[in-house]
Amino acid sequence: MSVNLCKFKIQLFQAGTLCFFIGILIMIKALTASAGEFPGTKIAVLVSLNIKPYAEAVQGIDRVLSDAGINPDTFFLDRYEGKALESLALKLTRQDYDLFIAVGPEASGFTWSKFQDKTVYTMVLHPEKIENTPKKICGIPFNIPVDTQIKKIEQSLPGLKRIGLLHDPEYNSSFFNQAYEQGIKSGLEIIPLEASSKKEIPLVLDKNWDKIDCLWMIPDRTIISESIIKYIIKESLLKKIPLIGYNSFFYESGAAMSFIFNYESLGKQTGETVLKVLKGDLCKDNEPEFQIWLNHKVLNSLGISFKEIDKEKGGYPEQ
Repeated sequence: MSVNLCKFKIQLFQAGTLCFFIGILIMIKALTASAGEFPGTKIAVLVSLNIKPYAEAVQGIDRVLSDAGINPDTFFLDRYEGKALESLALKLTRQDYDLFIAVGPEASGFTWSKFQDKTVYTMVLHPEKIENTPKKICGIPFNIPVDTQIKKIEQSLPGLKRIGLLHDPEYNSSFFNQAYEQGIKSGLEIIPLEASSKKEIPLVLDKNWDKIDCLWMIPDRTIISESIIKYIIKESLLKKIPLIGYNSFFYESGAAMSFIFNYESLGKQTGETVLKVLKGDLCKDNEPEFQIWLNHKVLNSLGISFKEIDKEKGGYPEQ
């Protein structure tokens, strides 16, 4: 009996020892995981404004970086002016950050002026036009390549061949020229609808409704207010002409098709780009992730045939 008891105690001790070492291994693994692949890496996120789209992008960035064991410091630049901004620049320099993430044009311009070679930018439309932009930039632009947009339009609305592009030539003549050339390759006629002021828009539209199968709107400084957009969409529906827009506001206001950005997804894409840079990969501009939303109700009411190409992606609206 005593021998059996002794054996039992030995087995119990061995089991306890094994559990102890397993526990130690689990703790080591957990600590290693929490440290991530980049222990000690310091990253600062500079944000142009404290507004919802940028805040959602920062959430996406934080999720990706936190999974890698990185806890970035975030600074909203609209809280700093004049000498306060100069003090921030000095503080950032002294902190010796490994990398900076700039969210929005103001943050990108500021960061490029101080830390050109250590910046990954995101959510910037036409970054090459910003002051202090370096020759080689790294990040996620806010503009979808023209040829990509043309292809998506062709795939989604295959029956439409004459597309009127509403724009101010002062700001978007280059976009139109690219769209025109790509349209030829795709068998589409891109028709220029040029408006140099808000007052010209009604006249330009009235002259061209019978020349187009579809109206395409792009980000443009002259044609940007919500009231103008609602007016144009209303007129297009009255003329039974489908309209293509570039955000969820267009979709909700009656646009037949919209190019949609999910800001948190853009943030995650930015975070993944940052991790690649930290691993030593060469960085260049990346095409931003986006979705195509088709408004079934509007398209069906207009008798327009369409093809879903992005419905499997998350965030697609219920129809």
